[in-house]
Amino acid sequence: MTTTQRGDRTWTFASRTYYGALSRFNGPMHDLALHHLGLEAGDSVLDIGCGTGATLAALRDAVGPSGRVVGVDYNAGMVDRTRKFLRRKGIDAEVREADATREPHGYEEFDAMIAITAFNAMPDVPAALRLAHDALRPGGRLFVFDVRLVPSSGFVEGTITRLLRFGYRKLTAFTGADIVDEVERVFGTVDRIGVTPRLTILLAHKKA
Repeated sequence: MTTTQRGDRTWTFASRTYYGALSRFNGPMHDLALHHLGLEAGDSVLDIGCGTGATLAALRDAVGPSGRVVGVDYNAGMVDRTRKFLRRKGIDAEVREADATREPHGYEEFDAMIAITAFNAMPDVPAALRLAHDALRPGGRLFVFDVRLVPSSGFVEGTITRLLRFGYRKLTAFTGADIVDEVERVFGTVDRIGVTPRLTILLAHKKA
C-alpha cells in the first residue's frame, strides 16, 4: 500500500467517525487564522484540505456574501461530508475533490488561503506549496497550522518524536518534511507565529 493510499484510507475512516466531532473544537484556531489573514468583505479564500467543512463556515462569515469561498480535499468521503454539511447549514461555498499536490487551484485567483493539518499529511509538500503559491494573488497570505515532528535531541524527546513520526507516517502520507523549511523555501517571507518541534503556526506572504 502506498503512502497516498494509506492516507486516503485514514481520512475516509476519519470522515465517518471522530473527525466531525473534533471539528467542533476548531473555534480558537479559526479565530487565530482569521485574525492573521485579515480577510475583508469580497475577498476570495481557499481552504486546502478542507476536511468536513467546519472552516468554510467561518471563512464565509469573514468574506461576506460578496466574497468567494472554496474548499479542496482529495478524499471523496471528506468532500461528500462537506457538501452535505454546507447544504444542511445553507452555506455558500464551492468544494472540489482534487489532489492539492498535482492539480492547480488556478493562477492568482485567491487573496488568502488556510491549511490546517493539511500539508504534512501530503506525499509531496513542496509541490503542494508551489501550487498554493501560484494560486495566490500578489500580496496574498497563507495561514498554516500543521504537525512538524522534526527529529529532537535528548533521549526522551527524541524517542517521543520518533514514535510520533512513525505513527503519523503509518496513518497518513507524511514524508518527514519540515513544514517550516518548506514554506520558507517557497514563500520566502514567513511570520513564525508559533513554532515547536512538534507543531507549527505560520503566516506566509506572497510578494506583492
